[in-house]
Amino acid sequence: MATKRGVNRYPRPGQRLAPSTLREVLMDQAPKRLVRGTQAETIRLCDLDETIWDKLPEETIVELADVVVDRVAAGCARKSFHQRHFPRPPEGIKLDQLSLEHRTYLCLEREGFDEHPEALGDRTLGEILAIRAFGPRCLVDLLSSLETLLACEGRLDQELTAEAERLLELPEALRITSDDLRFGPLMHEVDIDAESAHQMVERLITRTQDPPDPLFVTEQLRQLRQRVRAMSELTLEEELIQIFAPAHNERNHGILIGYYGWEDGQRHTLAEIGARHGITRERTRQICAKLIKRKNPAAIFAPAADRTLAFIQERLPAPADRLQKEMREAGLTAVGLQLENVAAAAKLLGRPVVFSIARVEGAKLAVRPDQIAVPMTTVELTKKEVYYHGLAKVDQIVRDLSERFSGLVDTDVVVETLRLIDGFCWLGRSGGWFRLLSISKHGLPKMIDKILAVAGEIDVSDLRRAVGRNRRIWKVPPPKNVLLEFCRRMPGVRIEGNRIIPDPPRDWEKSLRGVEAKLVGILKEYGPVVERGELENMCVGAGMNRFSFHAFIACSPVIVQFGHSVYGLLGSKVSSKAVGAMIADRQAERFPKRVLDNHGRTDDGKVWLSYRLSKAASTYAVITVPAALKNVVSGKYKLLAEDGRHVGTLAAKDGSAWGLGTFLRQQKAQIGDHMVITLDLRKRTAVIVLNK
Repeated sequence: MATKRGVNRYPRPGQRLAPSTLREVLMDQAPKRLVRGTQAETIRLCDLDETIWDKLPEETIVELADVVVDRVAAGCARKSFHQRHFPRPPEGIKLDQLSLEHRTYLCLEREGFDEHPEALGDRTLGEILAIRAFGPRCLVDLLSSLETLLACEGRLDQELTAEAERLLELPEALRITSDDLRFGPLMHEVDIDAESAHQMVERLITRTQDPPDPLFVTEQLRQLRQRVRAMSELTLEEELIQIFAPAHNERNHGILIGYYGWEDGQRHTLAEIGARHGITRERTRQICAKLIKRKNPAAIFAPAADRTLAFIQERLPAPADRLQKEMREAGLTAVGLQLENVAAAAKLLGRPVVFSIARVEGAKLAVRPDQIAVPMTTVELTKKEVYYHGLAKVDQIVRDLSERFSGLVDTDVVVETLRLIDGFCWLGRSGGWFRLLSISKHGLPKMIDKILAVAGEIDVSDLRRAVGRNRRIWKVPPPKNVLLEFCRRMPGVRIEGNRIIPDPPRDWEKSLRGVEAKLVGILKEYGPVVERGELENMCVGAGMNRFSFHAFIACSPVIVQFGHSVYGLLGSKVSSKAVGAMIADRQAERFPKRVLDNHGRTDDGKVWLSYRLSKAASTYAVITVPAALKNVVSGKYKLLAEDGRHVGTLAAKDGSAWGLGTFLRQQKAQIGDHMVITLDLRKRTAVIVLNK
């Protein structure tokens, strides 16, 4: 049964029960026993405003008011509650205008608030509650009366609306959430129910009445907007510290920023940090794990991290040292955060790590994650190429890599990798030619050394022709400007215009070895130019293998062909008249020599072919097949010696046969030797007999 109530006794008919200022401690549902089966069955205590008088009987409302006071009394234990701002009453209002309980009025009058209630806005809830004899009920009484009076005025503060609209214009408002410790406290002062700043300001813009203290709320919105804008000026480490390591606990703050390197840019081990603070490695790990734990890290507003990741992604691929320097110059970090720190920060914030770090000979290269295997393979291929040729071209390296990593290789990642290899230097940047000074013994360096030892100084055009003779190494030799730059970087070489000069002169006997040295020695003794057949006889007579002779005469960079079958040393001064005379003598001595001597069939149907070996046949082991038999004997045969030994495979096609080379070399075949081959067409065997 309801008790008799005075006109100023809380709750007052038509006034709210639950002040919105105290909303944070009144979030519980109203007791079911009081609201079951009514229009307010699901209502929360914080929503018991003026309209509750139309939904519930007065007896129930009185009981609900007691529940509200009890919840506020329990909430007084919260530190945050005590620090909460008390809403500022409008200028000019008098305490008499508020229908306050007698006790509430006397306590405030004693403190001097009767004439200037607006001074309450300079206090916190904790300071108001600290007034002698002023308890939670008086606080609820004062706030419910004040908020009801303000709501009845029906005026909306235009500055509050304008400030809310300014905040709404910020794109970042969509990403600011109430559980973010950087913004949550400010948002709770305005709207404790709002989950995001965007939701909060939309409610303010569409409100039908002002909050108890619109000036205070306006200032909170202004501070929130300024704080959001200030985020664009933070370095990455400052932002991370604000998100994960607020200075509520100085020790834990120091542990986290030390472990992740936000203090000095360097990552430290758990053991290191633990020793610094006198705790175990495991305890250090536990503290760090607790501080970085977030329910939805990807939703955290972190513009500095997003800017940094975008900054790095735009510059990939790039050496880590260069990227870290550019990050510092761009103001993204003040302590020199390393890329490893940035990667760790991205993971903490639920952002994709847009780069990976590849090791290139002790240096670090930042690349796209899908390109992580490319740099190591680039180094391997490049070193092999330079070891073989002496220099290389970027385009060729890119093509070779593309066969292994389809769609993942581009010129930029190859060039950035090459720059980190020890001894890398450009020979022609526009053409992509380069060399490695750390690899300089084979290929082109060795060729040039031989050329300068034999020819002395040489024009770059002649040098290019000389190195281009070896078709196994060069399909197309390097351009003249590349060769000139290569020589400029060689020790013991001087460049004058287009002339390459050995300084000091080289000794050909020290630069050349083996067959090539023997060939040069014979030409120096009997040259300077010699007819090829005569030269071959001299070399073979000196113990040189005939096949080696033909190989070196065709590809050696120190040999020059001066005319048809006339060869000499590079740099030799020979008149065209002397060369012409040699050619004429050669032609006069030539006469046709028939290699195929005879052919026929045996009584049992086998085909036999008789040959008198010529120089070409004995050298290259290729013989002709009579036109009448070329289709008959076409195919492959098991080549057998006279004693039945398997000595190879004979192949015949289009009037030629080959595959005799191994046998002829083993038998030391000479020009004029007689050779008979008997072909068994059914068994597909060929028996070879050589007669000296």
